[in-house]
Amino acid sequence: MAATPAVSSASRAARRRGVRPGHWATILSEWGLSAITTLGLAAVGWAGHTTHWTFGLGHFAAANHALPAGAAASPGAIPHDVSTSDGEAMAHEELVDEESPGEGDEPADGVVRLASPEALARTGIELVAVEERPLVDEVIATGVVRYDERRTAQLSSRVGGSVWRVIRHLGDAVAKGDVLVIVESREVGRLKADFLNALVAFEARREQVAILDEVKGAVMGRQVREATSALREARNHLTNAEQALVNLGFDVSVAQFDSLDDDARAAKIRTVGVPGELFAGTDPSHITSNLLPIHAPFDGVVIGRDAVVGEVVEAGEPIFELADVSTMWVVLNVSKEDAGRVAIGQALRFRPDGAGEEYSSRVCWVSTEVDRATRTLEVRAEITSPAGDLAATEPPLRANTYGSGRIEVDRRSLAVVVPRDAVQWDGSRWVVFIPGGGGKFTARTVEPGLRDGGMVEVRGGFADGGRPTHVVGQGSHVLKSQVMLDRLERGGPPKGVLKRGEPEQETAEAGAL
Repeated sequence: MAATPAVSSASRAARRRGVRPGHWATILSEWGLSAITTLGLAAVGWAGHTTHWTFGLGHFAAANHALPAGAAASPGAIPHDVSTSDGEAMAHEELVDEESPGEGDEPADGVVRLASPEALARTGIELVAVEERPLVDEVIATGVVRYDERRTAQLSSRVGGSVWRVIRHLGDAVAKGDVLVIVESREVGRLKADFLNALVAFEARREQVAILDEVKGAVMGRQVREATSALREARNHLTNAEQALVNLGFDVSVAQFDSLDDDARAAKIRTVGVPGELFAGTDPSHITSNLLPIHAPFDGVVIGRDAVVGEVVEAGEPIFELADVSTMWVVLNVSKEDAGRVAIGQALRFRPDGAGEEYSSRVCWVSTEVDRATRTLEVRAEITSPAGDLAATEPPLRANTYGSGRIEVDRRSLAVVVPRDAVQWDGSRWVVFIPGGGGKFTARTVEPGLRDGGMVEVRGGFADGGRPTHVVGQGSHVLKSQVMLDRLERGGPPKGVLKRGEPEQETAEAGAL
């Protein structure tokens, strides 16, 4: 108990002198860390000054950036070493001739000289021929086959009733005017009766006027005028009754019934619009005047049927679907990047998935809007049956079939072409590498043009030095990487390099070729 006040008194005395407990230890620790940091920075600065700040690139690359032989480097990447097939890593210093330039000399931008024939072999570089040949630029898009919407129809009854007989079935080929189904409706029977009654009334009025004309001098003029007016009214009623049947799809006219007696008229109106062979074997007592046939409006194939005998149908309810399959639509979904390149009249080729045959046509329609969901532009072409059979049961293409289409947007009768992997983006330009003597390769600036499969047109790069016979194909990415590395070690890219974010730069870094 006596020692505690003594310690407390000493602590208070130290505080009064401005010194906290452990203060000197803290000060010594901080000075030590500062001294160590300063010495470390000085060492790094001395090492950088003596090596021109290039002392770590090769070691970093060898440890972290090995590039397999033959692998394509993405534009903008800067690999520093290459791995051989047996896994041995090659630093760029082993491949490239590191002979020091003369006093004041700078290595030429875009020139790579390999150290030895062995280094050339280890890079896997292969030369490819520069060719001249016709070239086609195509927009490639996926698509689907659809029915020609101008030649499809959903058929329904124009009055309510029930299905009396189904004549055609799914998949049947039909001709224009063929009966597909017969509907029984009391409304149809009433309209047929109205037509016959209107015809009888008209004939009676017509006969009355004819009699009055014969005795015109013996009757009053008022009677003649009344009879004439009644005849005109009867004619109007007959016309309306006739039109009501025509509106249901019947092909009827007064002339067809004018010369028939009442029994013949009743028999004819009962089966009007239905071929007699469809009633073969049917009890005549079951044939009523309520029958309404539904006909095919054009040649085609039944692609949908929703009708069963005895089923009640409503007016306007689709019960049959018909399509003319002699012509089918091919609808391609073109990306918005290529939307501005397609136009009506361009040649189009379509290959269905899983099929070897390719169909040729031309673009006949380009949508005026981009699809909200897919952000693509619909482009349409028509594929016609080679046989031209309007009632073909085998269409040239089947609806809802997916496939790939190619639209020809440009063509060269003769173009200078090289494989796509021969054209590289070196950070500021598109280049090809031209072989020289002694393992020397020179980057030549080119402008990529049309692309066709694995080939690409090159323009503008061979004017000053003449067109070479060969360029580097496989392995060109190794040379491109060395060019970018040399440029980096010299302090950055040459003038004219695009800034980050410019469209051409972003496209190149994404590997456009």
